[in-house]
Amino acid sequence: MWCLIKNARIFTPEPIAERDLLIAGTQIVAQGNDLHLPAYADGEVIDLEGCYLVPGFIDAHVHICGGGGEAGPSSRTPEVQLSQLTQAGITTVVGCLGTDAISRSMEELLVKARALEEEGITSYIYSGAYQANRTLLGNLRLDLVLIDKVIGAGEIAISDHRSAQPQIAELERLAAEARVGGMLAGKAGVIHIHLGEGKKGLSPILKIVEDTEIPISQFMPTHINRTERLLSEGAKLLKSGGNIDLTAGCDDFAPELQVPFVLNWLNKQGLLNNRVTVTSDGNGSLPQYDERGELIGMGIGSVRVLWRDIREAVLNYQVPLEAGLRTITSNPAQILKLKNKGRIKIGYDADLVALNQDLTIEQVWAKGKIMIRNCKPVAFGMYETSLASHLQTVETPTLEVKG
Repeated sequence: MWCLIKNARIFTPEPIAERDLLIAGTQIVAQGNDLHLPAYADGEVIDLEGCYLVPGFIDAHVHICGGGGEAGPSSRTPEVQLSQLTQAGITTVVGCLGTDAISRSMEELLVKARALEEEGITSYIYSGAYQANRTLLGNLRLDLVLIDKVIGAGEIAISDHRSAQPQIAELERLAAEARVGGMLAGKAGVIHIHLGEGKKGLSPILKIVEDTEIPISQFMPTHINRTERLLSEGAKLLKSGGNIDLTAGCDDFAPELQVPFVLNWLNKQGLLNNRVTVTSDGNGSLPQYDERGELIGMGIGSVRVLWRDIREAVLNYQVPLEAGLRTITSNPAQILKLKNKGRIKIGYDADLVALNQDLTIEQVWAKGKIMIRNCKPVAFGMYETSLASHLQTVETPTLEVKG
C-alpha cells in the first residue's frame, strides 16, 4: 500500500526543508519536495498543508495489561486498548508490571504485547516487576536472549515502601544480567528503575556505578520528577552521562515538578539532551499516601497525558518543539535500541503523527497504516467496537407474561 503525504512541516524530530513524504507498505521510502506516486502505484495522497508531521510517539512505561491493586482487588486497573494508545499518538509502547505481580504475570504481559502488535502498533516489554525476580524463563539473561519482546528489566522498585527492598548485591547481579543479556541479544538491556519517595533516592544506583564496571547508561530511572530531591539528583545523573525518565500527568505534584516546567528548567540548564525521556505510566494506579504511609486516595494513569504535557511545554513554557519531541521519539528509541523507530527517515518505519497548527493530534499512522483520521480512530482492537456497540444498545429485557 502506498501513501503520499504532501506540504507538511516535517520535524524528524529536527525541522527539515522537505515537505513531502512517501510511504510504501510499512516504511518511509522517500522524502523531498514535489514528490509523486509512482505511475504503477495505487495509493492515497494526503495534503497536510498547515500541519506538522512528526515521528510516532514512543511511550516506554505503560501498564498495558493493567496495574494497581494497592487498595485491594477492586482497585486493579484495566488493560489498555489500542485506540487509547493511537489517540494519544503512541505507535510504540513498552509494557511493564508494577506492584501487583501476583494477579498480573509476565505471561499475561507478553501476550498483551503480542496482541497490540497484531492490532497494528509496535510493542515491547520489560522483564520483572517491583520485585526483580519475576521473569519468563527463570532469569533475565534468558528472557533477553530468547524472547524477542523483552528489551530490559523493569519496573524494578527502589526507595519505596512497596518495593521488595532489594539489596545492593541483588541489584548488582541484575545489572550484570541485563548488560550481558543485552549484549548477547543485541538489545539495550536497560534496567528501568521505579523511584519512590524513600530516603535512599538514587543512591543504590550511584553506588553500583561507583563500585562496579556497570556503566551508568545501563539504568533508566523513572519518576525522577516525584520530589525536588530526586529531580536534583537526576540533574547530577544527567551531567554524569546517565539517563532520566520524567512521568507525565502528575497533576497533583507541585507545578515545579510537573513535566512542562521541568522540561523548561532542564532546557535552561542545558540539560535537555538525548538522555531525557518522558513516559505516561498509563493504566497504572496513582495511589496517594499520607506521611504515615496510609493510603488516602487512588487514581489511574492515562496515556493521553504524554502528548498533553509535551504540548503544554512547547506552547506555554517555550520549550522548542524539536526538543520536546525528542523526549518521546528519538531519545527513547536510542536509549532502548529500538530499530527503525523514533525518526522520520528513509528506511524507518512509517510511524507518524500529524499535528494541526495548535499541536493537537489530527492523524496517526503506525507502520504505514492509518490509525487516526481527522482526529477520530479508524482502527480498533478486536473487542473495542463490539463492546462499545453492546454498551450503547443494551436494554433491560422484558418478560412476556402468559396465562
